[in-house]
Amino acid sequence: MIFYIAGVIYGVVSGSGVLNRGLSVPYTYLFLFALAAIYLIYLFIKKRDPRYTIAVAVATNLVIQLSGGMTSPLLLGYLPLFLIVAFKDVPRDYWIVSVALIVIELSSGIVTRSLNILPLAFMFLTAFIIGYIFEVLRGKEVRISRALSRYEAVEQFFAPSAFESDRVRTAVGEIDRHKGIERPLLYFVKFLHHLFDAHTTAIFACSDNALVLVQGFSHSELFSRDCVIQAQTGLFRQVITDRKSLLIKEYMQNPDELGYYRGEVMIKSVIIAPIVLIDNVVGVLAIDRKSSSFEERDKALFDEAANTAGFMLAMLKLYEKAKYDVQHLSSIAELAEKLHKRLDLKEILSDTINAFKHFMPCDDISIASVDEVNNFGRVIVSTYVPENTTFSLNDGLVGFVARHRNSIIKDDLNKGNLVVFRRDVKTSNASFVGVPIQQDDELLGVVWLEDHQRRKFNDDDVRILNILSYQLSLAWQRAILYDKVKELSIRDGLTDLYNHRHFQEILEAQISEVNELVLILLDIDHFKKINDTYGHQAGDRVLKFLGRLISQVGIAARYGGEEFAVIMPKCSLKKAMDKAVRMKDQLLKSEVACDHAKIKFTVSMGIAHYPNDARTRVELIEKADRALYQAKEMGRDRIIIAQTLANQ
Repeated sequence: MIFYIAGVIYGVVSGSGVLNRGLSVPYTYLFLFALAAIYLIYLFIKKRDPRYTIAVAVATNLVIQLSGGMTSPLLLGYLPLFLIVAFKDVPRDYWIVSVALIVIELSSGIVTRSLNILPLAFMFLTAFIIGYIFEVLRGKEVRISRALSRYEAVEQFFAPSAFESDRVRTAVGEIDRHKGIERPLLYFVKFLHHLFDAHTTAIFACSDNALVLVQGFSHSELFSRDCVIQAQTGLFRQVITDRKSLLIKEYMQNPDELGYYRGEVMIKSVIIAPIVLIDNVVGVLAIDRKSSSFEERDKALFDEAANTAGFMLAMLKLYEKAKYDVQHLSSIAELAEKLHKRLDLKEILSDTINAFKHFMPCDDISIASVDEVNNFGRVIVSTYVPENTTFSLNDGLVGFVARHRNSIIKDDLNKGNLVVFRRDVKTSNASFVGVPIQQDDELLGVVWLEDHQRRKFNDDDVRILNILSYQLSLAWQRAILYDKVKELSIRDGLTDLYNHRHFQEILEAQISEVNELVLILLDIDHFKKINDTYGHQAGDRVLKFLGRLISQVGIAARYGGEEFAVIMPKCSLKKAMDKAVRMKDQLLKSEVACDHAKIKFTVSMGIAHYPNDARTRVELIEKADRALYQAKEMGRDRIIIAQTLANQ
């Protein structure tokens, strides 16, 4: 209170012109710097408090008054002031501060006889335009928020049941889960409207501390069909808290308290009753009249109507639950059949993503593989995250799912600034659900879904996702096994290089794809002598050593026996020759240890270039093979280029 009194006193003093001074230019720069600092501090204060707004307004006015008032060069400081106050504070406080500052400047100008119409008009128009723009923006934001709340509440109101059917019982036993039921509750409300000869009949869904109109019938043009009523206080809060209906025979309150009228409507009587489902108030039924009052017998009948609405809602939810289960289990069976036929992991993940989109509609779906040993994950497929994006398992909800091997649901990602999978990757979504993909004790990855709607996912979604992730894990492991078998079929068992058959396939593919390449054929000189002298185990070590060396040069393969091949795509003959020479030099410096022996060996090489030496795979191999044969004929331990043979 003292602070506000001090603010009023300052306004009177400033308006009297006592502070109006014309200080020198150095002070102007000092004031300008001070204003900028004050605005930045105010802008970054998280807590909204009217006292902060008054303080920054007083500081601005003081600086402008001391530097000349209406004639001050700092008068433009009101422009950023109005902007940041409109951005930070509520409209009421903005208009109070703006009007107060205009009045102060007007009064000061009149008292000191320095009134200038143009600066005052600028100040007035600036305050009005900025205030109007922010009012429009805030109104739009409120409308969007209310529309989203209505959508979420109605979806939740008619969502599949989260309870067991045997908990919902009427006087004649369990509610019938009839397959033909759709939205009888809405027709029931219309029936009540005519039965009670009502002016307005409305049914609301409870959503946090708000009531959202689900459906209503009214004779009034002022009835708001998209209303969201804040139910922290008032008649509706009383009904929800007491869990009892309320009859007002002579309604004397303001119609605004009902919340569903946009203007003045004369109402005679009102009944409001809670809709209870399994001990929870899930909605409210409201009815009013204009011409006559409701009686106690009307209230008793209306209570029965509210109970009936609760049972009908339960029946609807149970039907939706059954429909949900049938649709999703059928989709799971279809996906399992499709995944069973796939062996390629990319195709498996693509089918999974498409299946999720079909029967679990959401904005974004992502699947990541997990490396528990190195504590990181890698996004394999996603609707919004680039493939191969890596992340630590210590950060975010996805990492938590992986570390604990358990599912997570988050209804609102905006609460608590939650991280989905990486701190530097932000999401615009509100809801999250993630489940691990695991088979027995092996964790393969994580699948997670996101949506802009809050409270999008529930326990049923987790159950379905777990079933899907299990089917996916089976297909995933089968794909890994297939890749391993496929890899073994194209590798040489001793050197782990490509085998002869796969070498031929790679060479054919490379010739069709690149403009040039070089083929090198190598043969170990006197390999039989190495086997005879040191034994076959030593010969195997020599083969492995050479295999490791040539795999660093290009696409290496074991051509047969002690003969090897290296494909060097997009490589010129000169560059290939340089690499071949360096490889020979490396061999001269190297030794292969076997027991107590140190084995040194040499190789002969034949080099052919595509397309200069050959146009086809077969011809290129023949040219390289002839060059290799010539190298051995000339004494071994040398490199021969196919072009030199053509020139002889």
